[in-house]
Amino acid sequence: MNFTGDADQSTANAPFAIIVEDDRDIVALFRQVLDIAGYRTEIVLDGLEAMQRISTARPDIVLLDLQLPGMSGADILKRMKESEALANIPVIIITAYSQLPQTLTVEPDLLLQKPVDINQLSKLVQRLKATKGGLSQPALDTVTGLYALSFFLVRLTFALERIRQNGVGRFGILFAETLGLEEIQSVAPRVEFERFHRHLADKFKRTLRPTDTMAWSDDDGCFLTLIEDLSSEDVPLKIVRRVAEEMRKYAEPRDLQIETNLGVLICDAEYEDVAKIMADAKRASALIRDKQYSNPAIFDRQTLQ
Repeated sequence: MNFTGDADQSTANAPFAIIVEDDRDIVALFRQVLDIAGYRTEIVLDGLEAMQRISTARPDIVLLDLQLPGMSGADILKRMKESEALANIPVIIITAYSQLPQTLTVEPDLLLQKPVDINQLSKLVQRLKATKGGLSQPALDTVTGLYALSFFLVRLTFALERIRQNGVGRFGILFAETLGLEEIQSVAPRVEFERFHRHLADKFKRTLRPTDTMAWSDDDGCFLTLIEDLSSEDVPLKIVRRVAEEMRKYAEPRDLQIETNLGVLICDAEYEDVAKIMADAKRASALIRDKQYSNPAIFDRQTLQ
């Protein structure tokens, strides 16, 4: 059984959330939090029905319990992440069993332990809604085939929330500012330039790990990558050096007058929000462009302060 909130003209364009949970008290609490945050919500109590509804409705976000009648939350998560149409929908797992998440074969975007901290959930959904409409806009950039900036900001929000929950851990934002693209665009036919830009993006993508979230920021003319699970200090430096070398190998034989300013911003749980992270990444990129730091370079919050 599902319960859909009344949608009027004022909420038709609001982000849409499906809550899959069979405890009606918890459902009422989650719906209130999401309603206040400006989401349209739908509640589904049965796992099988939830899978069907997610497939047809394509929500912007799913809050998913693991213990459900009909089909388990673990199976729903697995099917979503195996589906090309559903894989990019953010999933927040909610469970009362601390050991159960360890049995998952697919990692959710975020995991919340019952009893859920409502203030934490409220802040999270507010931050997601504030990411330039990332929940309701297309996930992919039409030219490069990489993730769009709006979707990248959603993933970044989840990454920050994860390390805040754990109190430890870090992730990195790799930025690759490509100078010279505007000059090429001004002389090349549109179709040829877009083909070249797509090829350059493919080269960038092949250089990085498949698990990294790669995006194109049209605002800054910059490739961006979210590098999670930084296991050691050497990881970001190795990655950025590899990217720099591969971009050089691509440009030089073709006599392309492009330059790539590369760096990694290491992020910790002390960051206030995603906007501050992006501002620091932009500032770090400017420092490299102005020759105040070597190219490539590694930055962190303390360095930029």
